[in-house]
Amino acid sequence: MDRKIILSFIIVCFPIILYSQTIAPVKVIKVEYGQISEIVEGHGIIKPFPKDDIKISAVSPMRIDEILVKPGDEVKKGQLVIKLQRDHSIDLSVEKAKITLQQAEINLKRAEKLFKSGVIAKVKLENAQTEYNLAKADYNLQLQSQKYAIENSDIRSPINGIVSSVNGVIGQVADPTQELIHIVNMSNTIASIGIETEDMAKVQVGQPAVVTLPNLSDGNTFDGKVIKQNREINPATQLIHIWIEIKNPKFTLQPGMFAEAKIFVKTEKHALVLPKSAVLKDPTGNYVYVVKNKTAHKIYIKTGITTSDKIQVVDGLKEGDVVVYIGNYELEDGMQVLIQK
Repeated sequence: MDRKIILSFIIVCFPIILYSQTIAPVKVIKVEYGQISEIVEGHGIIKPFPKDDIKISAVSPMRIDEILVKPGDEVKKGQLVIKLQRDHSIDLSVEKAKITLQQAEINLKRAEKLFKSGVIAKVKLENAQTEYNLAKADYNLQLQSQKYAIENSDIRSPINGIVSSVNGVIGQVADPTQELIHIVNMSNTIASIGIETEDMAKVQVGQPAVVTLPNLSDGNTFDGKVIKQNREINPATQLIHIWIEIKNPKFTLQPGMFAEAKIFVKTEKHALVLPKSAVLKDPTGNYVYVVKNKTAHKIYIKTGITTSDKIQVVDGLKEGDVVVYIGNYELEDGMQVLIQK
């Protein structure tokens, strides 16, 4: 009797078991047009433009008399920032050359009058003229030397910017090999980003980019564009470096900050787009399951741009097609499906 009951139960339930095996619960999405971009990613650091990154040293060993700024100070172009103690012997040389020139000028005027009066020969007038020319040339040379000495003892900022660092103390002799002051202008900055060598051909000057500064808590994303691409591979990292220009009006970005970048190397503004999970692959190619009349149909497609979560459909589908994007791994062509919300 027990065997009959069990047998009857199996006979009754078997169609239900078969039926449950042929219907797969899935989630679907309609194929729609949208924008999709191919992205190249990389990382690097923030730095100023070379013309806005100024490191100044003394031209010769000179003692530091005054330090007029400190790190973090804003400076204007031409502003005096450091005074060095220069050799004032050049001032005496200038005065001496000036006196010599004045005397030569007096002698020349006297010779001109005497020559006109017929008192001296022309050769003496020419000698006086030569002495005057030599004295004038020497005086101008001494003036240039004095100007050079003053310019190199009075350290002025060549740009508008911020003092990044000051090296040295008052009374110390500044060595020409030592960086004395570092001034940067960070109104426009560069993200120097390393990318993989296989992405080198994709990245071009002018392409838009987004740079993220992970260490900034608020407002850490900045728009930029590629302005330079090197062709040399860094032997240490095996990466190729590109420059992305970024505006920095609030001076949030500082030299040396770690940066992550996404470069939009190709963008399709009107593309059929699907979630990446909707597309499967077998030896024949990429395919999706399109649902019609509660039945899944295996359709091979041609794809284009692929991102971390989306994929472009170039051929094989049309707008409005209903495609399985969750539950498709268990499907087979012609299987019935149960669409879940």
